[in-house]
Amino acid sequence: MTETATLPNPTTATAGVLTPPAPGEYWPGQGGIYAGILPAIGDQPAHHMVFGTEHPKQLTWGPYGHKVTDANSRINGRANTAALLADKAITGNAYPAAECAAAYSADGHSDFHLPSQAELFMASLHAPKAFSQAGWFWSSTQYASDDAFVQVFEYGNSDWLYKGGTYRVRPVRWIPL
Repeated sequence: MTETATLPNPTTATAGVLTPPAPGEYWPGQGGIYAGILPAIGDQPAHHMVFGTEHPKQLTWGPYGHKVTDANSRINGRANTAALLADKAITGNAYPAAECAAAYSADGHSDFHLPSQAELFMASLHAPKAFSQAGWFWSSTQYASDDAFVQVFEYGNSDWLYKGGTYRVRPVRWIPL
């Protein structure tokens, strides 16, 4: 009798450590497109970034003229999204971009959030072709009471725009290294 060799899952390595695909490719079982590693910054540990595959929706960021104190991290989109959702629970203000990202699920994962300015910038460096080249994408990083940071993938530019504007939303999740 001949034994059949079992091929390893391409997304896992020995001892349960995940091995990602090339940036810009779908990561089977992980909920989306792999966009590289956001390195450790401050108390934020390094992590893989996986962006949802659904084409981005056009939504507003949230209320113009209202600043959420804890939604200004340029690196921690998860914390920013949590702060926006907490503010909604207290004030009743809607944050459509963050709510959409937090509600996203894929491949059994429901731990998505609206990406930070740094997460979108790193995705523009490592996996720009996985994003629409036309239009701006919202980050969870608030700039001021009237503006939040956005990213365009065609040129790699980051800027801040009016919170009431309608721009694209692409959720992201983290996988620890």
